[in-house]
Amino acid sequence: MDKDRPDSAANPSDPASPRSLRHVRAAQLRTRALRWAIGKSALGSVFLIGALTYALAPQRHTEQSRVWMTLLLMLSTVNVGLGLRTFSRVRRRAGRYWPIATALWGVLATVLIRFLMQR
Repeated sequence: MDKDRPDSAANPSDPASPRSLRHVRAAQLRTRALRWAIGKSALGSVFLIGALTYALAPQRHTEQSRVWMTLLLMLSTVNVGLGLRTFSRVRRRAGRYWPIATALWGVLATVLIRFLMQR
């Protein structure tokens, strides 16, 4: 009867079974996605720091500085949003909250920049 069984019905405790290999591959893909999400979140933070440096610069009221701050804030929000979306998809939790958290990130970053601009 062993000859009639396909390979997919092999013993899951067997280290070379396709089922255990699928689990290993899925874990590797989740780890890769988490690394990507951490990188995107870090990049979003770097863009926010860049916008903050423009807001603290002596020529912060020039048109060019405002354009760069706006661009950096948008890039920051997009990257943080992509990171949060990936975190929620990998963890399979709170999938509906990442857009709210992204919008909150963008609003708080904008409020912080506006506060620093009025100094």
